[in-house]
Amino acid sequence: MSYNNNRRASDIEISSQLTGDVNIDTPQKVNISALKLRIIKKEKKETLKTRAFTLTFFLVLGAIGFFVSD
Repeated sequence: MSYNNNRRASDIEISSQLTGDVNIDTPQKVNISALKLRIIKKEKKETLKTRAFTLTFFLVLGAIGFFVSD
């Protein structure tokens, strides 16, 4: 048997480069609040992009309608 087959997942250390967090107390624990904040930030960013696209679309549509109606 090789050594890698006997290794458990709890024995493997988590790299700070993969998690993006510099201060990791123990690799076995997951900070749920940090994950929730990351999801909330991502959702806010997507919502902002959607609103900006929708606003731009309606402004362009309104401008086209204004110039065509003259």
